[in-house]
Parts: sequence; C-alpha cells; structure tokens
Amino acid sequence: MNVRARTSTIDIERGELLDVHGRAVPLRRRSLGVLLSLARSVDRVVPKGELIEANWPEISVSDESLSQCISDIRSALGPRLRDTVQTASGRGYMLTGWSKRADGALAAPHAIDDVAAAPPSIAVLPFDEVGEAGRGSYFADGIAEEIIDALSRVRWFFVVAKGSSFLYRDRALDPRQIGSELGVRYLLDGTVQRNGTRLRLAGRLVEAETGRQLWAGRQKGTLDDVFDLQDRITAGVIAAVEPNVRVAEIERARRKPTGNLGAYDLYLRALPLQFAYTAEGFAGAETLLREAVRRDGDYSDALAALADCVGRMALNGWVADRDAAFAEACALARRAAAADPENPTSLATAAWSYAMFAGGFEQALDLGGRALALHPNSHAIRSYCGWVYAYAGESDRAIEQFEEARRLSPVDPRGYFPLLGIAASNFFAHRFDQAAMLARRIVSEVPQHNIARRYLAASLALMGRRHDAEQAIQELLAHQPDYSLALARGSHFRHGWMLDLWLGGLRKAGLPDGT
Repeated sequence: MNVRARTSTIDIERGELLDVHGRAVPLRRRSLGVLLSLARSVDRVVPKGELIEANWPEISVSDESLSQCISDIRSALGPRLRDTVQTASGRGYMLTGWSKRADGALAAPHAIDDVAAAPPSIAVLPFDEVGEAGRGSYFADGIAEEIIDALSRVRWFFVVAKGSSFLYRDRALDPRQIGSELGVRYLLDGTVQRNGTRLRLAGRLVEAETGRQLWAGRQKGTLDDVFDLQDRITAGVIAAVEPNVRVAEIERARRKPTGNLGAYDLYLRALPLQFAYTAEGFAGAETLLREAVRRDGDYSDALAALADCVGRMALNGWVADRDAAFAEACALARRAAAADPENPTSLATAAWSYAMFAGGFEQALDLGGRALALHPNSHAIRSYCGWVYAYAGESDRAIEQFEEARRLSPVDPRGYFPLLGIAASNFFAHRFDQAAMLARRIVSEVPQHNIARRYLAASLALMGRRHDAEQAIQELLAHQPDYSLALARGSHFRHGWMLDLWLGGLRKAGLPDGT
C-alpha cells in the first residue's frame, strides 16, 4: 500500500473526488461543485463571479460562501495537494498541476508527492490494550479514535483517517515504512493497561523518517466514569502532542535551504522570532509573514500570525502609526477567519484583535466561544480568549482561561502571554499586589515587554508605592519614550470604570499627559 497523497483523482464525469484507493472523499455539495468547476478549467483562473453563477444560480451569496468552499476543498485534498488550488488575488481561483487522463478524469500531480513540502501530517496507530482485558479491545480503540477526532480539530495538522491507520494493527513495521506508506511525518502510538478499575495510558510521538522519539507521556485514571476518563486522556495527549509537533516543524524549516521556502516554511520560521518578544524579532517575523501571505493570500494561520504580530508591535510602541496598525491587525484577523471559518486559532486571534484594538466585544466574545468549542485544549486559544474576558471586565473568568493555558503548556515559549493576562485581570479586580508581582516577573524575563511595565507602574501607584511606581514609569519611558496618557486613553475596555482605573494608576505613577 502506498498512500502518499490523500486524494489522487477528480472524476469530472461522475462528479467525484477520489482517494488513491478509488473511494469517494466526502465534500459538501456546493464545495464539490466549485471543485468540479475548477477542474473543467484546469490551469485557468476561474473568476469568482463565474464560480458563484455556476454553483449558486439565482441565489445572492457573498464571497465568504465561496471562500468557505475553497477552504473545504483544500482540506479534502490534504496537505500535499491543497496548494494546487491557487488564489488569484482579487480575481478568482485556479486548479493547477493536475493532468488529464484518457478517460477525461484529472490525475493528481506527482511533483507534490513530497511529504517534506507539506504541512505536518500524523497517523494515530491502534493502541494496544494489555492486562486483564487482553489486546486490542474496544476501549483501546475508543481512546485512539477520540485522539484522532481531537487531532483533526487542530487545523494545521493533516490526520490520517482511522480506516487507513488502523490497518497497521499487530504489524511490527519500522516507523519509516509506515510513514512512507501513509505519507505522514509523525506517528502516535501507545498502550492502554487496565488493572481492575485503574487504567494507565502510555503514549509516544515519533518522527517517522528518522524514528526519533519526540515525546512520551503517561495518563492515569479510573473507570468510574469512563467517558470523563476518555476526555481527560485525550486532552492530555493533545496538549502534549501539539506543541511538540510545532517545535519539530520549526526545526525542520530551519534546516531547509532558504532558497526553497514555501508559505508554510516562512510561517514556521516567523514563529520563534515572535516568541522572542523583541522589536527586532517582531520586525523579522513581520517580513516573513508578509511574504507567506503574499504567496498564499488564503493562508489562515499566516494571516492570524501576522495580525498578532502587527497588533503586538503597535501595543508595544514599535510602529510609527499605532491606529493604522490596530486597524490592519483587525483586517488581517478578519481575513484569517474568513479564509478558514473552522480554524480555532484564527477565530481566537480575531476575537483578541477585535477586543484589544476595536472594542468590538460582542463579536469578540462570540468568536472566542466558537474557538473554545472547536479546540479547548490549546494554550494559545485559551490565552487569546482569556484576554477577551480580561478586557471585558470578567476578571475571574479570564483567570480561569489563563490558568488552564498554563496547565496545558507549562513550558510554552510564550509563557508571558497568559501570565500578563493574569496580571491584567488581577489589576481590574483591584488585586494590585498580585498584578505588580506578576508584571515584575514578566519584565525580568522579557525586558522589552512594555505592556507589563505599564501594569507594573499602575499597580504600584494604586498600592501607594509612589516612588517605585515613578521608577517603573521612567524605565517604561526609557524603552518607549512617546508613551503618554494621551496614548493610554486609546485603550479599548468594555466599561468606562476600567479606563478610569487604568488612567488613574498611570497618572499617579507620573506618566506624562502627552498631546
């Protein structure tokens, strides 16, 4: 079996997208119609109006409906073929690289049959059940299926379906062979051991090409509530696997020659520059992300990362026109969510952007709720949503999100993100001592974090520690000389009392009025 691409044929006459085994790949009716329209005009840009007229006759629809179909198609094509659906900015879309067969069907391009050129792909192999219940029982399969389902909600992964990965039950093969046959870079396997009502799951994540183990961990519980136990095991595995795959992908991109970079590799190279939280790092990340978006205008993750980058640079005073940067961050976040409406990271980034930069709290809360429902086991999504609640004045609810984010990823390179959120939430809950302690900790770890310096100064002032507050303001102004009360008034909080508290603390700390 050689499953190196999820799909291999578009049968125009039968109206089907087929995988390498000739099985139909599920697609919504409208999405399939758009794909067939593109297939009939392969290697030609099909205008948006033409696609809409062909698939929504006599119905008025927006470009967003078409964008959703394009997102569905790319997801169905899989990581190695999604880029064959290209965006002609402002004009339409084109299916490229597929070749016509004698029977009129389109065959997938072989050139894209390169696992290293694609976003991360992972197969969850059947878990072995050992102990009292014997091997391969329903419970072990249930755990693996839950993990497959949960990983499938991580939008930047491609997860092989159970029907393919479970064929490897009881087959003692080298990881490289399995990875080659399934066309994946990573394998997740493990064992489930039952002893009475006690249960222990051991899992490991392996890089298929090298056989290198990237992660190994254990989860324990009892069978008193089997469904709750399955949920907790799945959440623990996902929380561990996702960041380890991200780190491995960044390392892979760094090893790749700089003359051979696609949008995905540019995106990966930008991430550690953002995590460093320096003006220079953000500037470098911005350059890479803008190039990624130029190459693929519908790359949802890159658009969201660029929105984060532009917005955070503006918050720290590292741009010439703060208001323009805030507006661009919201526009980028809007594009990210429209490009992939089911991408929880894009939804959460949009929620954060609308709350922080535009004061659009109703929309932000709705987007944040959708993101959490799609992927509750993500450090980043919990953190973004925590900031929405913090700026909405729901401090305790915000702290719950931030604490869960820290639990999910205790050694995350952006650990300062939820930590500052806890500081901000404590500030607006009038727990100024806690806010000051956490803000000071962030400043010691990330010296260029100007936002943390602001919370430190305001908290110290409202605690009555005028001298320490004034010193914190002087250190802030040394890093950001133009910051003033005039700029601080541009902060977006849901309630007037929050802005009054913020400005009052900064004023007492000695922040100049500005113009």
